[in-house]
Amino acid sequence: MTNKPWLDSTLPVENRVALLMEAMTTDEKIAQMVQISYSIVTPDEADEWARKGAGSFLHILGNNSRRIQRLATETRLGIPVIFGIDAIHGHAIHNGATVFPSQLALACSWNPELAEKMGEVTAREVAAEGLHWAFSPVFCLARDLRWGRVDETFGEDPFLAGKLGCAVVRGYQGSNPADGERIIACAKHYIAYGESTGGRDSYDSSVSMRTVRDIFLPPFAEAARAGCLTFMAGYEPIDRVPCSAHKKLLRDVLKNELGFSGFVVTDWSNLTSLIERHHLADNYEDGSRIAIEAGNDMIMTSPEFYEATRALIEKTAVDPTLIDDAVARILRVKFIAGLFDVPSKVKTLTLESDPDAKAAEAVFNCEAHQKTNYESALASMVLLKNDEVGGKPALPVRGPASSGVPSVLPDGSARVVKTIAVIGPNADSVRAQFGDWTFFTHPVPHLDAIPELHVTTMLEGLQEAAAEQGVRVLYDKGCDIFDPAEETIGRACRLAKKADAVFVCVGDTLVQTGETHDRADLALSGAQDTLVEALSAVCAKRKTPLVSILVNGKPLEFERVVGASDAVFETFNSGTLGGRAAADILFGKAAPQGRLPVSFPRTTGQLPVYYNQIPGWHEGSYFDCESTPLFAFGEGITYTWFEYSDLRLSASTVSPEDTVQVSVTVTNTGACAATETVQLYATDHVASIVTPVRELKGFTKVHLERGETKTVTIDLPVESLAIVTPDEKRVVEPGTFSIQVGHDSRPDSLLSTVLTVQ
Repeated sequence: MTNKPWLDSTLPVENRVALLMEAMTTDEKIAQMVQISYSIVTPDEADEWARKGAGSFLHILGNNSRRIQRLATETRLGIPVIFGIDAIHGHAIHNGATVFPSQLALACSWNPELAEKMGEVTAREVAAEGLHWAFSPVFCLARDLRWGRVDETFGEDPFLAGKLGCAVVRGYQGSNPADGERIIACAKHYIAYGESTGGRDSYDSSVSMRTVRDIFLPPFAEAARAGCLTFMAGYEPIDRVPCSAHKKLLRDVLKNELGFSGFVVTDWSNLTSLIERHHLADNYEDGSRIAIEAGNDMIMTSPEFYEATRALIEKTAVDPTLIDDAVARILRVKFIAGLFDVPSKVKTLTLESDPDAKAAEAVFNCEAHQKTNYESALASMVLLKNDEVGGKPALPVRGPASSGVPSVLPDGSARVVKTIAVIGPNADSVRAQFGDWTFFTHPVPHLDAIPELHVTTMLEGLQEAAAEQGVRVLYDKGCDIFDPAEETIGRACRLAKKADAVFVCVGDTLVQTGETHDRADLALSGAQDTLVEALSAVCAKRKTPLVSILVNGKPLEFERVVGASDAVFETFNSGTLGGRAAADILFGKAAPQGRLPVSFPRTTGQLPVYYNQIPGWHEGSYFDCESTPLFAFGEGITYTWFEYSDLRLSASTVSPEDTVQVSVTVTNTGACAATETVQLYATDHVASIVTPVRELKGFTKVHLERGETKTVTIDLPVESLAIVTPDEKRVVEPGTFSIQVGHDSRPDSLLSTVLTVQ
């Protein structure tokens, strides 16, 4: 202990960081700033980097991580490696771990408590692997749906993204990140990454700094206030300056203005991009200098940084205090994460020789984690349409042997079916149901991988629910995702003629969504539209319901599907238990409760369709298309109806420092108990800049029994009504505001009253 005083856990973290820094050579400091991807180096090269003292490795599992950690802790200073992993919706790169619904799907829950539970489960499984750091949550906004990474977001709204993202941060880090079952969170991609031109990944984000502060900074600022210990810089330029070179955004705003004390990591090869794509530098020395001065602390997958920075120091071409600041930030996080103090976090024994390995393995997808996964899937599905067919809503359905099977509806009120047809290319597709960022896709594409866990697809979920209620199931794929040939549609239609209800599963698949898979056209591929319309014709003649189940990574052009269907059910990428959750809702064991976190376009050319638009002279109308979205932000229905009344404020005239209590009465007027998501919006009547038509300022969930009435209250801090002026100042201007509360963001769904700010 005497020769390594920084190991004294009784000392304050800052003292320990200072003591360790004093003992480090310049080379050891630079090495801490290097992150190596195990997927692109040889084992020998990885070992050499461990001996050099590389600060971090990513995409490393099993005995490989244990060997690297052993080599790192055997060096002169014994500084542990911090291992990072892309755990976007569960520790899903590990085949056998819990695969949750995607971030976009989870956002449909509008439930921060559930998001936190998902974070806790993910943290527990990542930590069991001996890893310490998840490159999530994603705080980007889904403002251009052509972008491939929409599935990774919490939707289009900064307020909702901030609340859900910070909940995941709490789930990962807890109150004590050094806890053996906690990991470090990473807020990404800082900043405005999803606003790239044309929805093309990593392209220029042509937004002003005022817009950055108004739309994109708030969720990241909330993450910093919530104690998120790391941030990841985006790929794209902001006003022609790449995020990894943006001193104002990284050093001035994030570190100095927001007081962020953790460390910033670049995204994949961002340093190399400064040279080869953005042409801000013509060599690694110049690129490394730019990255350091901008405020990056750890450099991902550009190992050339090490020698380049050594040369910079030797030439006195970079301020060594910037190196010290970066390394201190990295070490601070390692101390806070318990890497120097908690033996279970630094795994060096092989799996075969580690007596705790079996217990750790048992954590993956254990019963408790499956329960949370099921709850997440159930809360993340959105019923968007449910018309009557033959005098009854299309959904839910029940079987002739449903007596004793739980039901949310009174006996005899649901549609009884004896035979159902399950049709469509995504009915039995694990890959489509999982989406991006699983063992299918990362660290390298392996689309033929076999899941170690049983995955309940939509087909299997419906088969299980049907068997429980004495219902016969017929199945046909109908068509492929890509193949435009329609010869198989006739066979599917013949099957539909034998059924009392038809469930058709359409959407996209892995190669159409996720990172590097941007789309110029959001139309359904292949013959899917034709399939749904052909089935609709069959069902219309027989007066049987057609239910379209959407299995997709993001909103697509579904107008033809919606028009042809009696019911539309959105599931997005629902994870391992998505089929079970979907079937429980469709067969009436549970009521749908999801609400959209993103607006659906009618056509690709209508983009963008996010709800918080800036008003224009012609109100955004097109000559050849309706201006309204197909489905709006916040939209979603259930098996009952809710009535809103008596909207009131605790005070009608307030000061900027006040908080207003907004209250409304909500009544369940329908046939079953269900959960409503009460949404609060605000509109500025007159301002010094043009403001959005409305903006989400609060929400809460309330469960109501049949016929029950409750008064719901949401706190509205007046400071949340602030605007960002052209000189980047956030101010609350005096004036009047419409305070609107209701079921979704559509104007006709909202009650409204007036608040005056003095």
